[in-house]
Amino acid sequence: MDIRSYQKARREGIRAYDAAIQNHEDPYLPVLEEKQPLLNQLDRVSLGILSVPLSRVIGSVSRGRSYAFANNFMPILELDSELSVKWSTLYESVEEQGLRDPIKALEYMGYYYVIEGNKRVSVMKCMEAEYIEADVSRVLPPRTGDPENIAYFEYCAFSKASGIYDLFFTKPGSYARLSAMPGVQTDGQWTEDDVLSLRKLWHYFYTSYRKVMRDRPAITCSDAFLLWLLAFGYTDVRDDTQEKVISRIRLMQDEFVRRDESVKLIMDREKNTAQPSLITSLFRPSRIKAAFLYTRSINHSAWNYWHDMGRMEVQEKLGDKVDTVNCIVRSRSEAENEIDRLIREGYTAIFATSPVMLNSLIEPSVQHTDVKLLGCSQLQGYYHVRTYYLRFYEAKFLLGLVAGILSKNGKIGYIADYPIYGTPSMINAFAIGARMVNPEAKVYLNWTSLMSYDEKEPFHDPEINVICNRDLTAPNHSSRESGLFIRSEGQKISMATLIPRWGIFYRHVIEQIQKGTFDAENSGKAAMNYWWGLSSGVLNLVLSNRFDSCSTRLIGNMQGQLSDHSFAPFEGELKDQDGILRCAGDQRLSPADILCMDYLLDNVVGTLPSRDELVKSARALADSQGIRGVFKADPASISWIRK
Repeated sequence: MDIRSYQKARREGIRAYDAAIQNHEDPYLPVLEEKQPLLNQLDRVSLGILSVPLSRVIGSVSRGRSYAFANNFMPILELDSELSVKWSTLYESVEEQGLRDPIKALEYMGYYYVIEGNKRVSVMKCMEAEYIEADVSRVLPPRTGDPENIAYFEYCAFSKASGIYDLFFTKPGSYARLSAMPGVQTDGQWTEDDVLSLRKLWHYFYTSYRKVMRDRPAITCSDAFLLWLLAFGYTDVRDDTQEKVISRIRLMQDEFVRRDESVKLIMDREKNTAQPSLITSLFRPSRIKAAFLYTRSINHSAWNYWHDMGRMEVQEKLGDKVDTVNCIVRSRSEAENEIDRLIREGYTAIFATSPVMLNSLIEPSVQHTDVKLLGCSQLQGYYHVRTYYLRFYEAKFLLGLVAGILSKNGKIGYIADYPIYGTPSMINAFAIGARMVNPEAKVYLNWTSLMSYDEKEPFHDPEINVICNRDLTAPNHSSRESGLFIRSEGQKISMATLIPRWGIFYRHVIEQIQKGTFDAENSGKAAMNYWWGLSSGVLNLVLSNRFDSCSTRLIGNMQGQLSDHSFAPFEGELKDQDGILRCAGDQRLSPADILCMDYLLDNVVGTLPSRDELVKSARALADSQGIRGVFKADPASISWIRK
């Protein structure tokens, strides 16, 4: 009998034992009976024989012989002990014939505790096996409201529906986001093909992730898998070879390591004080080539039109220091191909102006670290890809003041575009502004992205004569129906609108690149999201000369207070449509709470539509950025810097 394998395993066990003692931790196997004293009183469900990830087999049900193993399941008893003989014999048997009998274990909160088979687990872990067969019974804990407990019961429901027990996410909502991805399920049901496809991809990812991230502290493999799918899209990766999976995991290594850090919001424009290095100063480019990607023609898309106005402002202000170009890309694959072409042609700054293009930036951002890629999106910041957006809700609050002043009966119409993050804050800020000057104001909501939307008559109630439409106009759109207008005697009279000044932001970024200070701004190695507002001059409210001078003065004063942060719309008691208190009377919502807002206030009449109610062209954006999409915003993951 060869005991060299036992000697090696024991050395690993002793190292783990000593490290635990130094860290004032229990050096032995965790014991479920001690972790959950009411274990015998809890309900149990037999799951049968499962292939269990060894990484989640973490302890023993009872104390028993757990003292024979360190907390990593490696043996610690002497070489002449009975355990060493039995362990070595078992090791040789597994080498020759494989493991013949499954262990017996309890699953509790997603982890496995051994009833019978500690030595088998120890041997398999020593052999660096990934799975072990186990006869498993699930122990159901009492339901509580804490996130870990919620996530666990979501895991129970997912594993029962799909038969997949390997995927164990740590955050609530993760299974819903996985299931909502296009291509994961067939019509909301798990077919055999769906399960086999997901199992295959998960197996490739699991084995590759453990190999690539072996020596780096990182998030759990399951959480990394979901983040990876969100980045690349399930339909784009499900047929990948293992080599391609490994390649894409390597692209996201920094994301997996730093994911516990916050996404940092840069709230205001500031004159850059960071200094470039001497080498950067000597070799910085004299001319920047900047490309702007749009999903639609600027003549037909108001959103793209105003971004292109920003591009032209940059070109005008910076002159021969910059060359700019705009490109239309209508799909993710087209965007990826266009980005590759632009990089080959020497473009070092690329702005993707639609959130649906954000994930197309990940691969080139890692492969070409000398190129600065930025995506216009409120959410999903990545270390290598900065995002940017405007605090439109501040200007919407001012428009709400205007609407409240103009409305005689308190009925105000509001036409929104897409049910994505950022839209609820705009609607709610508008509703707050209207109520501040008109306590009886009610905001009636409609959506242009609904299949049922009637462009000619969005509000059939004849008493709704003050309407806030989409604020942006394009050359082929009627300006009289944009912004805030009133209906009077069959006419539509424009009263106010907001103008975005994207050029101010684009110029700031390009000048940073020009000076060599762009990278210096991110000294903390975190994901960065620019979220500028009125204080940075990127939003401008234009009032009609029909508006009376006293009201104009009021709006101007409120705009000044918003700009210097002495006033905030989301302050004081605020209740949603269900009567839930969202902000107490003596509090102010944080930027993270506003950014992640997913509810409507109590003076808004209407709902946040579901994906199935939207026109097909709106669903891709709803999937990636929507309130009910695959990405769930978490205020706890966001911090902010206000200059």
